[in-house]
Amino acid sequence: MKLELRDTQKEVIIELRRSWKQNRTHLIYGPVGMGKTAMAAYIASGFVNSGKRVLFVAPYTVLVEQTFSKFIEYGLSKPGIIWQTHPETDYARSVQIASADTLKNRELPEFDILIIDEAHLKRKHLLELIQDCDKPVIGLSGTPFADWMGNYYENLVKTTTMRRLIDLGVLCDFEFYAPTKPNLDGCRTQNTVMGSDYVESEIEEVMNGADIVGDIVGNWLEHSGHEATICFCVNVNHANHVTVEFNNHGVKAEVMTANTPIVERKQIISRFEDGITKVICNVGVLVAGFDADVRCLIYARPTKSEMRWIQCLGRGLRSAKGKQFAKIFDHSGTVHRLGFPDSIEYDYLKSDKDGMDEVSQARKEKEKKEKLPKECSSCNFMKPAGVYVCPKCGFKPLVGENVEVDETRELSAIRKKKIPTKEDKQSFYSQLIAIRMEKSYKDGWEANQYRSKFGVWPKGLSKIPREPSKEVRNYVKSRQIAYAKSKNK
Repeated sequence: MKLELRDTQKEVIIELRRSWKQNRTHLIYGPVGMGKTAMAAYIASGFVNSGKRVLFVAPYTVLVEQTFSKFIEYGLSKPGIIWQTHPETDYARSVQIASADTLKNRELPEFDILIIDEAHLKRKHLLELIQDCDKPVIGLSGTPFADWMGNYYENLVKTTTMRRLIDLGVLCDFEFYAPTKPNLDGCRTQNTVMGSDYVESEIEEVMNGADIVGDIVGNWLEHSGHEATICFCVNVNHANHVTVEFNNHGVKAEVMTANTPIVERKQIISRFEDGITKVICNVGVLVAGFDADVRCLIYARPTKSEMRWIQCLGRGLRSAKGKQFAKIFDHSGTVHRLGFPDSIEYDYLKSDKDGMDEVSQARKEKEKKEKLPKECSSCNFMKPAGVYVCPKCGFKPLVGENVEVDETRELSAIRKKKIPTKEDKQSFYSQLIAIRMEKSYKDGWEANQYRSKFGVWPKGLSKIPREPSKEVRNYVKSRQIAYAKSKNK
């Protein structure tokens, strides 16, 4: 195998092995940039080396070809492809990569493990396959938030977060601006492949107005630095309108939709990567399998779906040479509604059949509201929750402005210390384990340190070590100094 996994990927494999015998179905959470295809290749290699057969299912044809190329690059023997009349179709090969739509109408190949990419996308025939087969199943997803996933996947393998990948430099950071906040009052919702979301025709009517389209182009000309940009639009009419407006202002823009032929898509992306095309106005086709260097995102497609929001924004968060952060211009009001992408985290799989889901979801909704960013009324920069003075322009709002207060609480309660989340506790505990290993302290040292901070013993936490931060090292040092002083007394 030519593949060498990164530390964050190794953590996933370790956690998967730990829970492998306890569950048949597993969902691996991997934010954009995590390298889910690499982890799938590593897992597939292990099965192939044991004389087993692997079936990998992808939802988009572009991912079928991309996965085929990556598997060979990583050292796997050439897979067979199940997609229309593809020349690489060969059911005798140990690894089969199938298009989800083609697989629906074909006889299933023999397999010993099923791996499903973009597992949050609901396809009835795949869900029936998960339920009916007696083989191990691994789902891969960067947004496992669909409210049905807990009915089909028993075990969530989550070892990292988007914010951690940003801090490690795997992803780049972002800056949000909200130049436009459209009025969506009266727009209805419906069930979509990405969950409950706005009715497309109704938000198109709002977003395709001359004023908003003009704001999109005008703001980009003023603030983007003319860097490589992806614009997410509502539908074809909207994408065409925005593209024409860009071209009228001397900016080379092109349209890409689900109906754009694959050969033409590759040509558009090639012109984009060469700097000839500055803006690609797309409708739902650049949410996966697109790894070009994007420096700026325009989000002009209002959504209530956390999955759609993160999948789209992820296109701009991949790190690249000389890229400090991605500029994100939200003209849809979505950042006000859903918040920053790295604040949307779940430690469980939702399930319609779980009677406790309503309670936990209500708690999540309250926590999410508290984390929502606020817009600077001077420069439209989106400030993180709790930040008063704008870090971008220095504007200081009037007393009471930009502050949401729960009427049932005293204002002083807002200033109370933040309650640590499970993710905070896991991170702290993992860093303590790393310090214990580094210093060769006795087993149990980290548990005592954890208890001194949180008042309880660590229960239900993973024992995977993480690189200690300066803050955690300073905490340990302060406790050691305090202990030494108490001994001297």
